[in-house]
Amino acid sequence: MKTIPLTRPYMGAEEKRLISEVVDSGWLTQGPAVTEFEKKVAAYVGVRHAVAASSCTTALAVALECLGVGPGDEVIVPSYSFIATANVIQHRGARPVFVDINLDTYNIDEEKIEEAITPRTRLIMPVHQVGLPAHMTRINRIARDHGVMVIEDAACAIGSEYEGRKIGTHTRCACFSFHPRKVITTGEGGMIVTDDDELADRARSLISHGASVDEEAKHKAEGLVIVHYPDFGYNYRLSNVQGAMGVAQMDRIDWLLERRRSLAAVYDRAFGDHPRLVIPYVPEYARPTYQSYMLRIRDADAEERNRILSRLKSLGVQCTPGICAIHKEPYYAQEYGQVCLPCTEKAFDTTMIIPLYPHMSEDDQSYVIEQVLSVL
Repeated sequence: MKTIPLTRPYMGAEEKRLISEVVDSGWLTQGPAVTEFEKKVAAYVGVRHAVAASSCTTALAVALECLGVGPGDEVIVPSYSFIATANVIQHRGARPVFVDINLDTYNIDEEKIEEAITPRTRLIMPVHQVGLPAHMTRINRIARDHGVMVIEDAACAIGSEYEGRKIGTHTRCACFSFHPRKVITTGEGGMIVTDDDELADRARSLISHGASVDEEAKHKAEGLVIVHYPDFGYNYRLSNVQGAMGVAQMDRIDWLLERRRSLAAVYDRAFGDHPRLVIPYVPEYARPTYQSYMLRIRDADAEERNRILSRLKSLGVQCTPGICAIHKEPYYAQEYGQVCLPCTEKAFDTTMIIPLYPHMSEDDQSYVIEQVLSVL
């Protein structure tokens, strides 16, 4: 019996060659490969600055600090997200305020944001779930009306488009992930993208211990450089080895996205007419990445969904439940008590993610389709 993995990051000859060059150079810490990676991401997205970090989580944490989010502040977020979305807020001493999702898009329901705003609201942080952009025009309008900021948890969304523009160009800043399940990968890694010069400069410093000079500038300087640490920073740097991998991945990002969209279209045709399956919805304003392919099972509960997942795994199809409902996780349930988010909870109980990765073969995808249909 064959086994189809949930995901398999693409690693080609160019990634291996660039990584080998970096290793041979001996420059393994933050360096020129990271700088080149940042430049490629900034140019691709269409912003002035891209600042690499060790993960999307650390990128978000630094972005929140740069924007002054701290104790007593509230940040509006969807609960239907990976738990890091709320954790970075909680670590700042601020309070995540959970808002329900739109069950069609799995993104924050912009119609419910306004009722969650209080005098303590500092920020709205939408999540572009599995690479489908949230409705940024409406979210930005609400934020302007109430005098609050917007940044984007765009972990899954590098390469996605909202109203014809790349995600990362619609707000003060956005943060991407390069985890192995994402569109491109550096193993682990993240990136802040922004047109804000001051935010970019401070983020770059905070990511590298609060240093006054970054590693590459220090090494390239002809004379002695004395580094000072005027800010209280972190070691959130991306390594030069990871940067080299990112450079090669960015060179083929268009192909990686095309393959994901093509594979998703095959799944759409296979499952679109099934009476018990809801395929991903794509509104006219969005062009998603299909970082994952998520199905919802009609008229199911968590117990039935889990039985389906177990059966598929026994047939060699690696799959997983959909996304966290953060407000139901033990820490947040204890911290903030009962929160009623019916669409989030329905999605949490009835969604499943099935295999999709760029070099998935036609035979392997056909096998996944066959097994999903047979189990249902």
